[in-house]
Amino acid sequence: MNDRKNVISLFLCYILWGFQPLYWAFLSHLDSYLILACRIVMAAVFSVLILAITHRLSELKALFRNKDVMKFLLPAVLFLLADWAVFIVVVNAGHVLDASLGYYINPLMLFAFSVVIYKERCTKVQLASLGIAVIGVVISTAAFGAFPWISLIIAVNWAIYTALKKNVKIDGVLSIAAETLILTPFAIAFLAIFRHSAMAALGGKEVLLLIGSGIVTALPMFLYSNSVAKFPLIVMCFAQYLSPTFNLICGLIRHESFSPSQIVSFAFFILAIIVFTAGEIKTLRQADSGSKQP
Repeated sequence: MNDRKNVISLFLCYILWGFQPLYWAFLSHLDSYLILACRIVMAAVFSVLILAITHRLSELKALFRNKDVMKFLLPAVLFLLADWAVFIVVVNAGHVLDASLGYYINPLMLFAFSVVIYKERCTKVQLASLGIAVIGVVISTAAFGAFPWISLIIAVNWAIYTALKKNVKIDGVLSIAAETLILTPFAIAFLAIFRHSAMAALGGKEVLLLIGSGIVTALPMFLYSNSVAKFPLIVMCFAQYLSPTFNLICGLIRHESFSPSQIVSFAFFILAIIVFTAGEIKTLRQADSGSKQP
């Protein structure tokens, strides 16, 4: 039962991430760095509020004194900030498909980390899924006609963040509260020094959307942080294909161009997800049947 809940949590995380570009589209007329700074602050407020309501603030204080955790969390924060910054700038510039390719390449990076760094074993079904996905990535990359630097930066950045978070054995709310609190003083300073005029000119709708960005940001991060500690990186890398698939749908909704080669690569990604998911469902059923035997 817990395995099923964890799988649902993981998939819900990527669904929320996948459709985020539609939310940021409502704020696309604003400066991307203003959005980023507000996103950090409001995610911190939302996370700390949840910890306060559940009487867990003492755990947060203890976390900051835990050197074994902080040695991984501090560098992870830098890669998280870079990911958020690049994603918002790229999406608001109307290049959702570029970001999508980056997150399609990312699972290949995670797969390499899982095998080389964490010595995780890969099943035949997972290898088959990977092979199908690689074909999709090659087709997508070839469609660009040039080396996709932005996509590669996104892919490498998130893979390193995930690998670092793999070593942080704490729940999602606690982890994201700590990460966003580390960044909050810098975000507030940036807003006060460089964006105070823009902040004063915000309308009521924009203020509400920026406040809501804390929930939009933190909620999938809670789910992700819980999942990354409980699943092998190999599982995480294939679940990652869900998010850019929904990003592509968002690109279509926002009327970005969608070439025939991208349609073909999209089909390969969907097939990889189906094969991998079928294999994981079979594994879960076998685990369930095994646990029920006396």
